[in-house]
Amino acid sequence: MCDDAITLFPSLSRNLDVLRARLGAPANADVILRRFRSGAFESALLAIDGMVSTTTVHENILKPCMDLPQDAGEDVPPQERVAFLMAHAVSVLPMQLKDGFDELIADALSGQSVLLCEGCSVASVMDTRGFDKRSVGRPEAEKVVLGPHESFGESIRTNITLVRRIVQREELTTEFVSVGGRMKTRCALLYLRGTADEAMVSRIRGRLERCDLDFALETGEIEQIIEEHPMALIPQCVRTERPDRAASFLAEGQVLVLTDGSPAALGAPATLYHQLHTPDDTSMRWQYGTFLRLVRLLGVGIHLFLPGLYLSVLRFHQELLSPMLLTSVYETSSRVPTPAYLEALLMTLAFDLVSEAGLRAPGEMGNALGIVSGLILGQSAVSADIVSPLLLIVVAASGLGGFCVPNYALSIGLKLVQLLLLTAGAFGGLYLMALATLVLACALCAMTSVGSPLAAPVAPHRRHGPDILLRLPLKYQKARAFFAKQS
Repeated sequence: MCDDAITLFPSLSRNLDVLRARLGAPANADVILRRFRSGAFESALLAIDGMVSTTTVHENILKPCMDLPQDAGEDVPPQERVAFLMAHAVSVLPMQLKDGFDELIADALSGQSVLLCEGCSVASVMDTRGFDKRSVGRPEAEKVVLGPHESFGESIRTNITLVRRIVQREELTTEFVSVGGRMKTRCALLYLRGTADEAMVSRIRGRLERCDLDFALETGEIEQIIEEHPMALIPQCVRTERPDRAASFLAEGQVLVLTDGSPAALGAPATLYHQLHTPDDTSMRWQYGTFLRLVRLLGVGIHLFLPGLYLSVLRFHQELLSPMLLTSVYETSSRVPTPAYLEALLMTLAFDLVSEAGLRAPGEMGNALGIVSGLILGQSAVSADIVSPLLLIVVAASGLGGFCVPNYALSIGLKLVQLLLLTAGAFGGLYLMALATLVLACALCAMTSVGSPLAAPVAPHRRHGPDILLRLPLKYQKARAFFAKQS
């Protein structure tokens, strides 16, 4: 038996033997291999039970083929028999002719049906997917007050439809790529021809096609395949679960990557400012959007620098505090047995622990758990003289600022940067904090996202519209970003 065959044979029996061996039939109960008469020759259908729509297969493929007259296709050359059935019997779209066993098996496993004919070394792949999927719901991580309330689901075809319903342009192109080695994942690249840079599209496509991992099943794993700096703390692709925001990525010239089975889309290349923007910024008047961005930026600054500033001033720069405030701080700190750095580190980690527990707890229990745990732990720690009240305020304000970060992946990276600056402030004061900030800023400016500078258009400077930190009126905005193909 030719188990190692790469392309189909003219013999239908030989092809079916290879398919049975590769798929483990008939021991594998999910595999459907139906052999039947279609006019003057024999045919066979390959499908996976539960992945296809049985109604579509029966009404649009099997019944029309089996109802052909006995002499239908007598004069058709054997190599054209599949094309004959496509033209005179089968009524399923889309259809595609393929001749490789690997491709046909992968298509069947994804929910498509494969039609083979006697004497023909090509087969037709038909989209008959009919498995259950979640309907279009509301966004969970990117909730907005204004704007649409639709989110992506797990079906890649439904997600593409949601994007196409918004971006109704003939230039919108969809390419499918199979990612992974033994267990392939179906991904879709969406971009606007003439807007997205061709070299950037080729770079993303090449990285996905060259992936030799055994499996890459989720958007987060696909993101790690695309990114260029795996050791960096900042995401290099922007993730969204909103079709309207994904459409805005396409208008800017980004490439959209959708993964089958994942309710999120990746936009690449991305900048740091994409991670800090929210859909609400563009759904309201420019004054309101600018104000919210400034508040968000202030929260990020408090989250990063406040604990480190507290320790550096308390240990090395007491002259910056007034005598009354310094006396109050020393009075409350004198009853605490642990060093200030260890005290701040433990309280910061405790806050993160409460946040993570509230996030993972089911349903409404998470909100109650976060509030109750914070109140009990904070009050008990102060009453037991384990932490000083001022440090508790600093940690709470810093944690509150962390919730202003709209991107969850970025918020985790900023927590690690916060701990680094906290350590720098505790052991070197403001000078070491400034040095650490400078090193991190230089590393950020050196990073790229699919070949595009991550800190651009500010560092390095690129031509751009007034929509970075501030957002001016809409008439001054430019749809295309600096990394897009310039008209």
